[in-house]
Amino acid sequence: MINVRKTDPRFTNFRPNTAAEAVDRYVRCRNNGLKAMLIPECLIACARGLDEKELDKFEQWIINPCMDFSHTKLVEQTAIREANDAVFEANLSRVEAHLQNITVSEVPPLPVEADIEMQCVSDDDEKMFAPSDR
Repeated sequence: MINVRKTDPRFTNFRPNTAAEAVDRYVRCRNNGLKAMLIPECLIACARGLDEKELDKFEQWIINPCMDFSHTKLVEQTAIREANDAVFEANLSRVEAHLQNITVSEVPPLPVEADIEMQCVSDDDEKMFAPSDR
């Protein structure tokens, strides 16, 4: 009976068992007007019934739906990662050094209560009372 219902291109109430069915369900949801903010939840729902092998295929499709890179020789690029790691480490050591110089007893200065009352009172606001009117 599910095959009969799947002939309707708007039908999405089925649990995919293969990566192809998961892609089919996602595309049906997208064609039905899936909102962009709900895409992650939809992909999770589509992958819910998949085993590990099919889930790997579905994840590969999510990452790159147009091509299969399983047989492509990739060039490893570590220079960018190492440069980013060096910047991160420099920032981390700078922040940690700054935090070590701050003592725990330092409390930021608090504003005086009169200053707070004056900031709340506006000459143009008829709903606010001046401190002398209280």
